[in-house]
Amino acid sequence: MRIALIGRTVGLIEAGRRALARGHSIGLVWTAADSGGHAAGLADFQALARLAGAAFRVGRHIPPDLPAAAGCELALSVNWPSLLPSSVLSAFPLGVLNAHAGDLPRYRGNACPNWAILQGEPHVGLCVHLMVEALDAGPVLLREHFPLGCDTYIGEVYRWIMARIPEMLVAAGEGLAEGRLRPVPQDEAMALRCYPRRPSDGRIDWSASAETILRLVRATSRPFDGAWSMLEAERRLTVWRASHIDAGRFLAVPGQVCFADRGMPVIATGEGCLRLDDMMVEGAEDEAAARRAVLRSLRHRLV
Repeated sequence: MRIALIGRTVGLIEAGRRALARGHSIGLVWTAADSGGHAAGLADFQALARLAGAAFRVGRHIPPDLPAAAGCELALSVNWPSLLPSSVLSAFPLGVLNAHAGDLPRYRGNACPNWAILQGEPHVGLCVHLMVEALDAGPVLLREHFPLGCDTYIGEVYRWIMARIPEMLVAAGEGLAEGRLRPVPQDEAMALRCYPRRPSDGRIDWSASAETILRLVRATSRPFDGAWSMLEAERRLTVWRASHIDAGRFLAVPGQVCFADRGMPVIATGEGCLRLDDMMVEGAEDEAAARRAVLRSLRHRLV
């Protein structure tokens, strides 16, 4: 099978290497400007193209005649910056496969693993589907799940996603070419569009329940910018990890510093208390200094 790679992530490069190791050839490597996160550099894609003896292109516009010229039957795509037009999708006899970090059709679009944690889902899905012109709407070939527990953080989810994408893409391509996998149409009645999130969305509303805030912490932790608040409306406090603890019966203002547990601040919420297990305060030299700053007074508030 001769394939094309269209995208920007490290996982796509690894899928290309895996395809070469399994006897397939690569005729085209197409990438765009770096997007940060799990993106690979242009030099990484160029090195893969050189290794495979493939045509190498950079830019968002893909001439529809190029796949045929490169002799590619199938394309693998991850994290392309825009929807691929029908002229490109139809240029590959077997189609274009996309690896999507969402349990299709329920989670389409952006930041799907983060939204799944925020919604309290039991798992995150990873799907390989045939691309169509509509966003994440094509029939699904392969699907896997990663369970979400009350202590699962977004970094763990993304490590699993990046580890599984290469194998799932190549396996789906082989199964499709050999007729072993049949594309399963998505149920449009179940579709849920997820929209992008930005760092400011990680601000903590301490009047929410401890469970809700903990989901926010888990969904925005490393490698993202973290859940955050302001200590006394003066210094930014970033929460990387937290725990819901039993503080007994109490009366406190949401966001109030209540006491220390194992040396870590315990904060009142609208329902219950959270212990800040891993945090940083703007201007503090280390985490120990950050804890001291928060615990200096029980009159302190996080807002």
